[in-house]
Amino acid sequence: MRKGFSLLELLVVICVAAVLVAFWTPRAARLLDWIETERAVRDVTTALAVGRNGAVLQAIRARVTFAPDSIRIDRFAAARWEPWWRLAGPASHGVELEVSNPVVVFGPTGMGWGASNTKIVLRRGSQAETITVSRVGRVKHW
Repeated sequence: MRKGFSLLELLVVICVAAVLVAFWTPRAARLLDWIETERAVRDVTTALAVGRNGAVLQAIRARVTFAPDSIRIDRFAAARWEPWWRLAGPASHGVELEVSNPVVVFGPTGMGWGASNTKIVLRRGSQAETITVSRVGRVKHW
């Protein structure tokens, strides 16, 4: 009676596993790009929601500032901007940030404070996600 596997059987199994890994690797890279981009989108949209809701609830102005390494929310109190909330930026997920206006200010009614809409594009590999903030303060993820 024979126990264990022959060397040929082990080589066949290893070759089959190598072929499967070779086909799975490109898909895994795209999956990781998608996961990290979605995490960055969640961070950006959460910061915008916190800034807007905080401005409305406290009847103040709130400023959300985007940079590759950080997302900052400040509130306008006592005639100056005070730090309120900080979060790591999209670069912490390996995601590139492209923003048309790096500072979004919400007024006490939740309306955007400024003259134009803001477009935020987050990219990693072939994955790209777009977020827009309208002048009335609405956030849309495309």
